[in-house]
Amino acid sequence: MKEFLCLTINFLDSRFHGRCEGGQPEWPPSPLRLFQSLIASNSERIENNSGIVKSLEWLERQPPPIIVTPKSEQSQPYCLSVPNNALDLVGKAWSRGNYFSKGDSDPSTHRSLKNVRPTRLLGGDSVHFLWEVKNPPAEGELIGLLAKSANRIIALGWGIDLVYGLGRIISSDELNSLEGEVWHPYNTSAVSSLRAPVQGTLSALRERHIQLLNRVDGKIVKPVDPLTQFRYIGYRRTTDPLHRPFVIFELRHNVGSFCVYPQRKLIHIAGMVRRQAIDALKKSPPSDAAENWVDHYIAGHQNGSGSKHKQLSYIPLPSIGHHHSDQSIRRVMVTAPIGDDEWLEFVALRLEGRQLNPEPGFANPFIDKGLPSLVRSKSNTFTFYNKISNEWSSVTPVILPGHDDHKPEKTRRLIEKALLQSGIEQPCDFEWSPFSRFRKSYSSHKYGKYGKDGKLAGYIRPDHLLTQTAVHLTLHFKDGLKVPGPIAIGAGRHCGLGLLAAIDSHEASSNE
Repeated sequence: MKEFLCLTINFLDSRFHGRCEGGQPEWPPSPLRLFQSLIASNSERIENNSGIVKSLEWLERQPPPIIVTPKSEQSQPYCLSVPNNALDLVGKAWSRGNYFSKGDSDPSTHRSLKNVRPTRLLGGDSVHFLWEVKNPPAEGELIGLLAKSANRIIALGWGIDLVYGLGRIISSDELNSLEGEVWHPYNTSAVSSLRAPVQGTLSALRERHIQLLNRVDGKIVKPVDPLTQFRYIGYRRTTDPLHRPFVIFELRHNVGSFCVYPQRKLIHIAGMVRRQAIDALKKSPPSDAAENWVDHYIAGHQNGSGSKHKQLSYIPLPSIGHHHSDQSIRRVMVTAPIGDDEWLEFVALRLEGRQLNPEPGFANPFIDKGLPSLVRSKSNTFTFYNKISNEWSSVTPVILPGHDDHKPEKTRRLIEKALLQSGIEQPCDFEWSPFSRFRKSYSSHKYGKYGKDGKLAGYIRPDHLLTQTAVHLTLHFKDGLKVPGPIAIGAGRHCGLGLLAAIDSHEASSNE
């Protein structure tokens, strides 16, 4: 029977405030967060006990743990007024004799608003992290030290997320009897991307602590280096809907700055990335690829197999998420059919670092700053496009598989057909409009205000899609089902048209 090291975190309150990149709620709590809490709660012992150091180094070498959590829900966000770390101004005012609570001398004026959106735990207060113990006799002492170290944990998340820890060894039968949702690490179809320690994380954290203690040198404050010694691990529950694997590339100039490309011309970026993929894979296709694999899978040419046709999608990502976002193109996502993670990774490795060239016959739009390169995003996250949500809305218009003749019933049938063709099988309600819920997106109209002059406006489309109806869509999945992204719908889904972003009802105003 298998044995597992089980480190349990018991929350004293039913709220967890931890956040991941971008300030979004993190759930489940990440393995790296637990690892950092272990270090913080045993800091004195780490300096004086080589056994604890060895046990933590053993833990960072282990595969990512299974995580068992209570069910959860996202609370409504609210704001707190908090000090903004400007009391040095107050001190200077007081030193000048200004004790009258006016101007800088009043501490209450040095405050800012902080957005808070905790995760609420439902039906339980315990989160379990479980690592399989493969060699109990040899690892017993290290595991025992880790179990004792977990007993000293007092917080996980923010400082207000008070907890008490518990470490023990359990059997596989005991693991199966734990109540809650079981999260497994997955290389495919993950709905959460969590940070996890790797070999060297402990050393990097100790070095950052030394930098923090010595950050003030006379009148110079030296910034502390960000932690980079960790990895991202995908997690999902067995009940979670599957999603397409993806990689995200940033468009960077040689000087490191982002390339900013007009969202109206996003299909140009898709075409340039597609061309680079074709060139790279013609030179080094996978050894197990079928004949004409590059032509069908990479280039996207139909192979005559109808619904069985599989191909990559090259999806430029308009910048969204803040009311000041200009929705220009700075990143591009390459997605693959479900289960094709290995092929996608094979392609991504060969796209990394390649420069984008204008398509033949087009003027070079990169003369000023030079050709941009594809730089793989380290976090592989771009929240609103690949999160999990009950409600999704189009950023770029959905090209329907036909013309609706301006008849609403025909529009509905074409939308239903587009959903099926795009692999959206979950029952959902939908509404459509010429306009996106993202106010800086272009409408779905093909022509300008006066139309009759024949002047094209809105998003540039491939020539073969010019005669088809386009709409902006909002999807609401039934029974509260939350579906993971990325989601792209319609005839232009492989080149960036019909791209949807997640919208929660309380987030809509900040996204629009």
